[in-house]
Amino acid sequence: MTEASGQVPQPADRPKPKKKGATLRVCVWCGTPFVPANKRGPAPKYCKGGCRVRAHEERVRQRELAAIHTRHEQQLGRIFGSLGKTTAAKARKAVEEAKAEQAGPGPQIRGQEELTR
Repeated sequence: MTEASGQVPQPADRPKPKKKGATLRVCVWCGTPFVPANKRGPAPKYCKGGCRVRAHEERVRQRELAAIHTRHEQQLGRIFGSLGKTTAAKARKAVEEAKAEQAGPGPQIRGQEELTR
């Protein structure tokens, strides 16, 4: 705090509220600090329309991925339900192994080949 004015100094790259009582908010999508255009209505979450659109697109994409995952799980459940117990157990094990192979190893370390020889 500066002793003369009693105000907290703000970094130069952050927008300063133009009106008394205006609050500085942070965009949920990009993290940019911004001052809302007006005080009426609900407090804005995004600094601009583009961030709002991108956030909406991401929510839609996540919903679609969840729906696909649910459908696959239901299909596997029907397939395993039609098999005998031992065959179903073998099939579940094969599916888990395939998922593990698709995930692949962790991040590669430079020079890892030389370390494993």
